[in-house]
Amino acid sequence: MANGNSLFAFLAGAVTGAALLLLASTEKGEEVVEDIKEKGSEAFNNGRAAVLRGLDKLDDAITARQAARREAAAAKEDAPADFEEE
Repeated sequence: MANGNSLFAFLAGAVTGAALLLLASTEKGEEVVEDIKEKGSEAFNNGRAAVLRGLDKLDDAITARQAARREAAAAKEDAPADFEEE
């Protein structure tokens, strides 16, 4: 049974590849390929921009947290001692 499914998958892939090759060799197919390339490039650029925005937000959050820690440490150093040491 597994051999039948493997053979069917192979044949389906071969037929799909042949159909795509045939489509790409026509003038309309070339337009479709160019459209797919354009949309793929646009999606890539949008995804890249989203990742960069996320990284900027992460960097801002880390910087703000570090600044808050520095301020807390400075405030702790400046605070007067409530007790005297003997």
